[in-house]
Amino acid sequence: MFYSVTLQKIITLTGIGIIIGAIVGFSAVLGFELDGSVFVLSMFLGIISVYATAMYAELYHIREAINKQRRENR
Repeated sequence: MFYSVTLQKIITLTGIGIIIGAIVGFSAVLGFELDGSVFVLSMFLGIISVYATAMYAELYHIREAINKQRRENR
């Protein structure tokens, strides 16, 4: 089954965010003896932070491409 590139990126970034959030959540629950809501919250924040990082990286690449194009047109 083939997906679009955008859907593949969303699925991949969601998976990475879940993994990071699970690691932080397990550490919080087991290490600091907190309840399960901290685990869910850390997974949510992990996904959001991965998305924010990916958006920043995409915008950086767009800015670099625009700057390169401007240099070539001079």
